Amino acid sequence: MLLLDDARMPARKAAVRGPLRPLYESLTAELAPLLDREPYIPTAKALLTRAGGRCEQDGAALEFDPASPHAHRCPACGTVHRAEVHHRAWVTHYQLWLAERAVQAALFHLLGGDERHAALARDILGRYAERYVHYPNRDNVLGPTRLFFSTYMESVWLLQICVAADLMRAGGDHATAELVRDRIAEPSAMLIAAFDEGASNRQVWNNAARLAAAGLCGDEPAADRILTSPSGVEAHLQRALLPDGTWYEGENYHQFALRGLWYAVTMCDARGVALGRESIARFERAFRAPYVTALPDFTLPARKDSQYAVSLRQWRYAELAELGFARTQDPVVGAALGRTYEPGTESRDTGRSRSTADVERNGPACALTRADLGWRALLHALPELPPLVAARPASALLEGQGLAVFRRGDAYVALDYGQSGGGHGHPDRLNLLLAEGSTRWLDDLGTGSYLEPSLHWYRSTLAHNAPIVDGRSQPPLEGTLVAHDEQDAWGWIEARADLPDGVVVTRTLVVAPDHLVDELTWTAPRAVRVELPWHLDAGADARDFVRAPLDGGEGPEDGFAFARDAMRASIPAGTIIRLAGRRDGRQLQAAMLADCAALLYRAMGPGQPAADLRPFYLWRVESERGSMRSVLAWGGGGEIPNVNFEQNSTTVELAGARHAHSRDATGWRVTSDASGLRRTVRLGGRRPARPPMPAQGGEATSPPTVLRRAGVPGGWYSELSGERRAALLAYDLSEHHYRRSEDTWGEAGAPRATIALAADDRALAIFLVAHAGDPRFAASNAVNARDNEHPDTMAAGVQLYLRDAVATRAWMLIPQADDSAVRIRPIGADTQTNVQARWRALGDGYEMRIDVPLEASNDREYSVDLDVVVNETTHDRERRRGQLVLSGGRGEFVYLRGDRHDMARLIPLVLVR
Repeated sequence: MLLLDDARMPARKAAVRGPLRPLYESLTAELAPLLDREPYIPTAKALLTRAGGRCEQDGAALEFDPASPHAHRCPACGTVHRAEVHHRAWVTHYQLWLAERAVQAALFHLLGGDERHAALARDILGRYAERYVHYPNRDNVLGPTRLFFSTYMESVWLLQICVAADLMRAGGDHATAELVRDRIAEPSAMLIAAFDEGASNRQVWNNAARLAAAGLCGDEPAADRILTSPSGVEAHLQRALLPDGTWYEGENYHQFALRGLWYAVTMCDARGVALGRESIARFERAFRAPYVTALPDFTLPARKDSQYAVSLRQWRYAELAELGFARTQDPVVGAALGRTYEPGTESRDTGRSRSTADVERNGPACALTRADLGWRALLHALPELPPLVAARPASALLEGQGLAVFRRGDAYVALDYGQSGGGHGHPDRLNLLLAEGSTRWLDDLGTGSYLEPSLHWYRSTLAHNAPIVDGRSQPPLEGTLVAHDEQDAWGWIEARADLPDGVVVTRTLVVAPDHLVDELTWTAPRAVRVELPWHLDAGADARDFVRAPLDGGEGPEDGFAFARDAMRASIPAGTIIRLAGRRDGRQLQAAMLADCAALLYRAMGPGQPAADLRPFYLWRVESERGSMRSVLAWGGGGEIPNVNFEQNSTTVELAGARHAHSRDATGWRVTSDASGLRRTVRLGGRRPARPPMPAQGGEATSPPTVLRRAGVPGGWYSELSGERRAALLAYDLSEHHYRRSEDTWGEAGAPRATIALAADDRALAIFLVAHAGDPRFAASNAVNARDNEHPDTMAAGVQLYLRDAVATRAWMLIPQADDSAVRIRPIGADTQTNVQARWRALGDGYEMRIDVPLEASNDREYSVDLDVVVNETTHDRERRRGQLVLSGGRGEFVYLRGDRHDMARLIPLVLVR
């Protein structure tokens, strides 16, 4: 079988008749209502919109009831919604829910022999086999798919379908397995294979689904390719899963990716395929990783694109821990299971009966037993657990992830310095977290809805307790560990981030049992504005706050546009500012100082959810080099520490003890005097210096193309004579320049474009002729009801990106359907609308002329970097079909790009007199 060596089935049947019988009975009881009715198969494709699945009154997520396709209740206000967008959102969850029920029915028949279970699985699989090819593969958000709007969701669905068919085959029903193989597995696996997502967590599921389909089809060569390809199973285990066992995209995606990897590794085990030793070691370490970084209240930290405050006391996490513990007997995982099952948590509906395969909806913590696990535990969990102790994890350094966690009783201090996290990462290197029990003093808010503009706030450096330079969010980069040491009750870490333009920021933390010392330093080749946010609900002793806007970068993911009710105080150099916070019966005291004149802002920003505003502070200084130092003390007593900041040392007097902190040649030294006893702790652990990881992006490196500033012809490109046209620098865009969606370039009708350039001393002229079928242009008042991208990106038009000695600028240019005007929208707040354009229709497309003014210059040579993107779609589509990209398509897909562009891809030109 796909997930189990056939020889192990007798032992699993015995476990189900014995210790695992309560789990088997609870699962079969949930499936019982389906045995007496025909399964409903939706005819509509799932649809992702901002409104779908959300209450129209309060925005709450509507309940998912698999028995109610058209009536959807809001759990907050009780309103029942019946709109089509809610049904199409419901379809998303239902298709996954029903596929998983087919797995359960087939498995229960195999384990228990009830023919009604076999009939249900046969009915679901047969109906899907009839319907699959009739779902349209178009207007998707993230990759080709028929039933859904993202490829990875079809992968999760296909995996369930293949496992169900395989279990039916193991029970003797070969006809159903062959039907699924021919009508679902082969065409769906081919569709999924067209969309390779590299190291993404989504590709984990693409691989698992294709591996299951290959197994069902008996295609061993295909299975081997899925294991060994550059984005295959082995590559994910060896690279995307880091040496410390963490998934590079953060805790939320760690859990999701690990479940997908579990399927892949388990299928390899069943086939007798040996994966690499280090790959398996990382995989087995991955089961303990979430518990090593868990917050004191047994929730996941919301780092990177993670959902906020997700409890580990949920049945799906318990099942994954059980699967890992059965494999590894890891004491950390065993202790986590002890905490998972310990009494004291409120009993509530676990939500398992509404489980949508492996795309879960997280809920609140609930009391759990082994009877609450899922169907996978019937095949792979230990029949009986050994005695478990609900121990809490120790401090840890995860060097692969770049995260240091210091635990002091109920207190939790962490510095997130390392992995950028790829597309799901946040610009928050050197981010500080502090929790005490269930009180989150310095928090990470994770992510918001991917469909709402507030997502930009959560993806800003300003939304974190991390340094900002010159008002801009950090670029994607990885920090560097400088030193780390832990001795008894004392620990320290020093890490650095190398930002663009030679700016180096270093953060040092020293953690004691009841306080921490924080030091942020920087060096730069020029005076830079350095800011450090503190997302702390506390009062400040500065008394001269006045209303003042919190200004900063104007890009949406710089975050400053989200700040509200800002006030400002001027702080002389060397002045200590004290903050005091009180929450949940606990108190936090802070003393902070900058070594040069500073501004201290107090403002409000989105919390969780975004409508709930939270207070935060922000220190701002401007200097080539400098430091900001802070001491934070926690504990129920709320004693105010006496803090003295000297030039090279910090002294903290707290709870009858005096601690003198200073650097020395090997690291950090703390001399403590308490109860007449003196003790010195030397913290070292310096790491060998290594070259810093550069910020991603940068200037184009290909040699420039020469364009002579010989004059700009008037009129349209299509009207120019052969000689005048030949004088222009022209590019023909076709298949190699195409970014596709569902359709290949050929399937899209072979769209083409010509881009021709001319220049004189005042302007750069861009002639564009697009042969792209029946273009649909967006109106100026268009609204995107689907996601947070600008509605212009859903339609046909032109994206222009230009960089010269003056600035980097970008524009979206949309022809207006009723005249020759072109609506020009700057992309980015810093871009001026100083270009001119006009357009006219052609028989098979349109042409546009764009004139870009250039800075007056007497130099013989004038450098300009340029890229042009032509969006193409047709009237019968809701989203753009593809793009023709001047710098090349590179085999890429158009999904999720909006109007963003990698500025390193701009084509270098030099305009010569």
